[in-house]
Order: sequence, then structure tokens, then C-alpha cells
Amino acid sequence: MLWLYILLGILLVLFLLLLMPVKLKATYNEDFRCVLKIGFVKFSLYPPKPKKKKKKKLKKADEEQKSEETKKESFIKEKGISWLIDLIKKIADLAVGALKDFFRHIIVKKLLLSISIAGSDAADTAVKYGYCCSAVYPAFGIIVGAVKCKKYGVDISPNFEEKAKSAVDMELEARIKILWLLALVIKHGIKGLKLLIDLKN
Repeated sequence: MLWLYILLGILLVLFLLLLMPVKLKATYNEDFRCVLKIGFVKFSLYPPKPKKKKKKKLKKADEEQKSEETKKESFIKEKGISWLIDLIKKIADLAVGALKDFFRHIIVKKLLLSISIAGSDAADTAVKYGYCCSAVYPAFGIIVGAVKCKKYGVDISPNFEEKAKSAVDMELEARIKILWLLALVIKHGIKGLKLLIDLKN
């Protein structure tokens, strides 16, 4: 019976891990910062940590690039342009379906955006303000409609003061459960695998 309790304990731990949320927090106020939190572990996505520079073997890289280009050319010639167009359509359909499912399970705790528009003069400010409103408000509406938003708001205002500068203030807090991510990977991973098999054949 001990092995059964151990197995149930492992399954319970795995289930609790799957229920853990993946949280994303992004802010912009002159500087952009983005942090990903999985359980109790934090990852700084931006600004990225500086990477050590590696010495590149230029000659070998050039040879590999040329061989890859030759392979691509011969591959398209072999399959035909109609096959390539069909492949692009399949990839696009897969991407759209995956994104729809992904956004459906995202819960946005907070999405706040404030933009102050300033131009070289009053007329320029008015034009920029109109353009910004026509672009941001519809886009913001699409985003809010695609996800579950608890708190959201957008404010765009013109600044007619002399020597004023445009400013953006943004705050985003979103989360999705690991369980949903795993389900999405399985669901769309199978479709992607089928696509790769078709590609190889």
C-alpha cells in the first residue's frame, strides 16, 4: 500500500504544479521592464542580461550559409511554388488557432495605458493626436475583447504646451495556468507534428 500512497502523493504534487500560474508583469515609463514569474521563480525578460561575446568562425559560417541557401533553392524547385503557398497557409492557420486558444485562457489583472501626445506646434499635435487615437483605441479594444480583463483603461491626451514631449505610461499584469499551457502545447503540438511529417514527405 505504501507505493500507492507515494504514487498518489506524486500525482497530487504534479497536479498542484500544473495549477500554478505563469505571471507576466510589464511596465513602461521611459524604460521598459518585463518580468516572468513561474511559481516562486522570477525571470527578467527585459532588460536582458549581458551575454558573453563568442568568437565566430567566419569562414565556416559562410560555407554553412551558402549550403543552406542552395538546399532551400533546390527544395522549392523540387516541390513547386504552389506547395510553398499551401505550406504557408497551413502554418498561418496553425498560428492563428494557437493564438486564439492562448489568448482565450489569459487573465489580465491589470492593463493600463496612458499616452500624452506633443508635436512641434498645435497643428502637428492635433494631427498626431488624431492618428494615435485612430490606431490605439481600436487595437486596445481588440486586445481587451480577446482576453479576460479585470481592470483596464486607456487615456490619450494632447499636450499643447511649448517644448512639451510625448510620453507613454503603461502597466500590464497577466497570468495563465501551466495546465492550460500544457494543454495548448499538446493540442497544437500534434498539429505541428503532422505538418512536419507532411513537410518531410
